Amino acid sequence: MKAVVVEEFGGPEVLQVHEVERPIPGPDEALIRIKCCGVCHLDLILRSGMRSRVKPPRILGHELAAVVVEVGKNVRDFLPGDRVTSFNFQACGQCADCLRGRPSLCRQTLGDIGQTRDGGYAEYAVLLASNLVRMPDGMAFEHACFAACVYGPPYKAIRSVGKIQPGQTVVITGASGGLGMAAIQITNKLGARSIAITSNARKVDHLKALGAHEVVISADGAFGDEVRQLTNGRGADLVVELIGSPTFYGSLRSLAPGGRIAVVGELYGTPVEINLGLLIIKEFELHGVQSANREELQEVLQFMHKNSIEPTIWKTLALEQAAEAHRELANREVVGRVLLVP
Repeated sequence: MKAVVVEEFGGPEVLQVHEVERPIPGPDEALIRIKCCGVCHLDLILRSGMRSRVKPPRILGHELAAVVVEVGKNVRDFLPGDRVTSFNFQACGQCADCLRGRPSLCRQTLGDIGQTRDGGYAEYAVLLASNLVRMPDGMAFEHACFAACVYGPPYKAIRSVGKIQPGQTVVITGASGGLGMAAIQITNKLGARSIAITSNARKVDHLKALGAHEVVISADGAFGDEVRQLTNGRGADLVVELIGSPTFYGSLRSLAPGGRIAVVGELYGTPVEINLGLLIIKEFELHGVQSANREELQEVLQFMHKNSIEPTIWKTLALEQAAEAHRELANREVVGRVLLVP
């Protein structure tokens, strides 16, 4: 089969297509034929060698949708021909966190797709059947592949953490990225008001066309006062924090009393200071949010399909163009997502 194999760390040029042996599924695994695979910012980090868990040779790609070709002898939930997507972490299923329904906190993890297990930059892949989720009938592969990594975290932030109701206000930092645009779509479908924060004035029209009720341009992260003005001084019920430390103080300043911040992204790794007295007086809540687990992914897929939510796809490229996809993403040329299609 054809696959983009990272044989050594480096720039986009290391992404080369090779002919490799098609993998054979074990007893608890499934062989899947990749229909499409999204290109994620995490892939750029992994390709560069910044994450030590990746040991070349490795096939990247965790945002995938596929068709089941063959299943191992212990697999009962899937059959050849099933249309599936997956979530990317492989929890053990037996530790205390897994048993209490929090597999994303598993510390005995079996690895992550595209990191310790080959992923979707290929024609075929072998995954644990426990990582697969069946797609809703009629849902496009090009939409389903983004459900776990792109729509899962903002969905959890808005539905589970924010408990957002119609008429409430959600602030979204990094709104022009894939997760930010997903957060705008989810907020709007719930009947809430979305305030998009971006540092790029050129992306304002696109965010408004996507459905953002207001767009605030902020290059320095000091957008809190403007959010308050837009909410008649009250502030927002929820901030979906996708950037991290550079925008955190603006996010905190944006909150209404009793408001929540759902931290989904931290792109810079810079520590922040918090005035604990302010948290006490205003009864703010601060939550961390990871990717969707299996049950959450099933819910996200149904929500997307029922509400006709479609990701913004910037480009669809062949496997041989994986390096081009990485370059465009690194140069911030992309608005939405990039797909690789075998």
